[in-house]
Amino acid sequence: MRSLQAAGIRPSAYSVSGPEDMALCLEEVRPNWEVFYFERGGKTFSKTFPTEAEACEYMYQELMGDKTAFM
Repeated sequence: MRSLQAAGIRPSAYSVSGPEDMALCLEEVRPNWEVFYFERGGKTFSKTFPTEAEACEYMYQELMGDKTAFM
């Protein structure tokens, strides 16, 4: 999270503690990790990873590539 904050990503653009509306979210779905966009009560653009590190790297890259995620 510090890397995202240091890069100027809006805190409301992501969530690492469960689904948040209109945010890219990271969630443990044992035995995997899932990254998805959550909007209006539903998941979209879901991608599953075997490790937390892979999921975090994917989430970081997605947010860095999203111009609307910056403050």
